[in-house]
Amino acid sequence: MTNKKDRIITFSLIVVIIILINAILSQFTPTIDLTKDKIYSLSKESKSLVKNLKEPMSVKFFVTPNLPPPFSTYERYIKDLFEGYKAAGSKNISFEVIDASKHSELASQYRINPTQISVLEKDQAQTKVAYMGLSFIYGDSIETIPFVQSTEGLEYNIDTVIRKMMDKNDRLARLENNLNVYYISSKEIYDLLPIGAIELIPDSIMQAVADANKDLMNKVRFISVDMSNPSPENEELLKKFNIKKIEWNDIKDKEGNIVAHKGSSYFSLVLENGDDVRELSTSYILYGAFDEIKNEISKNIDSMLGLKATIGYIQGHEEANYITIPPQFGGNPNDAYDSVSEYVAEIEANYNFEPVDISLNNIPSNIDALIIAGSKTAFSDYELYKLDQFIMSGKPVLFMLNGAQINQDDPNAQMYGYKLIPVTNRLNEILPNYGFTVAENIIFDDNAYKGQLQQGMPEQKIYYIPVINAENINAKNDITKSINLMFTPTSSEIITNTNNTDIKVTPLIHTSDKSWVETENFVTSMTGMPTDSSKLSKRLISAVFEGKMNSAFQGKEIPLSTNSQNNIKSDINRINSTTSGKVIVLGSYEMAKNSAYNVNKIFLMNLVDYMAGDTGLMSIRRKGAVFNPPYQVTETVKLFVRIINIVMLPIAIIVFGLMLWNSDKKRRKDIFEKFNSNN
Repeated sequence: MTNKKDRIITFSLIVVIIILINAILSQFTPTIDLTKDKIYSLSKESKSLVKNLKEPMSVKFFVTPNLPPPFSTYERYIKDLFEGYKAAGSKNISFEVIDASKHSELASQYRINPTQISVLEKDQAQTKVAYMGLSFIYGDSIETIPFVQSTEGLEYNIDTVIRKMMDKNDRLARLENNLNVYYISSKEIYDLLPIGAIELIPDSIMQAVADANKDLMNKVRFISVDMSNPSPENEELLKKFNIKKIEWNDIKDKEGNIVAHKGSSYFSLVLENGDDVRELSTSYILYGAFDEIKNEISKNIDSMLGLKATIGYIQGHEEANYITIPPQFGGNPNDAYDSVSEYVAEIEANYNFEPVDISLNNIPSNIDALIIAGSKTAFSDYELYKLDQFIMSGKPVLFMLNGAQINQDDPNAQMYGYKLIPVTNRLNEILPNYGFTVAENIIFDDNAYKGQLQQGMPEQKIYYIPVINAENINAKNDITKSINLMFTPTSSEIITNTNNTDIKVTPLIHTSDKSWVETENFVTSMTGMPTDSSKLSKRLISAVFEGKMNSAFQGKEIPLSTNSQNNIKSDINRINSTTSGKVIVLGSYEMAKNSAYNVNKIFLMNLVDYMAGDTGLMSIRRKGAVFNPPYQVTETVKLFVRIINIVMLPIAIIVFGLMLWNSDKKRRKDIFEKFNSNN
């Protein structure tokens, strides 16, 4: 009886001890992150960031509880991530989880709104409205991540928000003058607009400024300037801002009746901070989209304060479309695949994005970096000069170019196959000064993407879409570190200029050593590798060029613009060389198209981060990447593994069995001999 009682007491004590241990451990939630990219651990850059917060930051996580996967996984990930932020930032950062289903009004106050999502519940696909947004409060400012769609790049996005808020508060606190928003108009413009616009427009802009001020320490002032009867002070203001009247011809309705006569008027929105003056877009006002005025003001203030770099995108030479217009609104159905709208959307999420047409105007001074993607038609001498001077100023440019293209206008293509023709954008006339040229060829590679050329047909190698494996990606450079695979469709070879030893060349990606090029006949290489092995070699597709660069126009006359008002009449502003040139080249602009963007996303965005100087956060972008294939192995290694699995493992089992059988046989023999010897 006593033994039974002791056993019960012992068992009870063990249960109590296990419960206490679990309760203690649950408070510490110890974890070991064994993932290669440390996906579930806070990076050292993030820890350093929150340690440097100058005042407390509060983060509120508004979430709908009990959501099914993958959203439940996102919720757990976010909570774990902010445990790391809290541990690193100590008292500098607080984190609060709020049930948004019970506190929807509070969520709205902190600028988090519900989003419709698709979920699988009870074996049925359903839609429901859910919250999963983060609101960051720092000083008087509020920034949000409205809805977490994925954990991919989430830590990068969080760090970007935190850093922006820190920089904004710091720079606003040191700002000596107010930021002024001028609405400059004259009464004639209201003849074109609906009745009541004369009161509605100024009031809407004033309200937008008031809303923007909530995050800007009330540093923004609204000033309405009526130019119907201009004062001398207003005339001086026009000169300072270089404001011109807009003009229009007679406007007629469908029946041909004149509804507004030919005229002109002042109608401008200007942001000013001392000598820094920027004319804002008024298209939102004309279309009645008054909610966008605040975004336009805030975006330009961010740029003016240097909070976000401005990335320019060259237009006017048949570059890849940067927007996708749905077919029902007159867009090209192919743009869903052929435009670079997904790339641009990602850029806009982190930087200011601005299309730039340099055919008649200078490159705006607020542009910090340029992207030239797939230019096909010729740049004028004047345009080439502007690009050259931009590079000479020390600002970076990303060239995504092909040297050859398929001749789509060849009438004999159906019979004899497509031919290749050189791309005649004239950029190769200036590129040698920056260390390279783009070869007039298309690269084919035996290590190629496999796909169906026609529906119902078996998969085959598409040789003009090289697959770039890890061994051909520069693992030491921050731009390409930890990237395992990329696709480079319709790419051209980059030829480095070995004559300029002042330029540092950093290769980023190569093709495999089984690649070759075509300069004329596209279809010849669709069937496979050439038999002549001397044509096979690695080809450089992307590289960074930095250092001392000389102007391509040094010693030449400054080219003239077709607009005589833009012509430069002296050499005062000419820059003949730079010691801080920075140019990136990528021999395939199709890498950035929507059809290939997801595979190449990290690389392409790292290129932009590099140009913008955000190198510290590039390593974070890789974390949580959805497209993260394993390293590729050779066929020899694959064959060796197959042999082990098919032959060696069964042999090992047979040998092990024979050893056991032999051991058992020996044991029986020893026992038999032992007992027989006793007899």
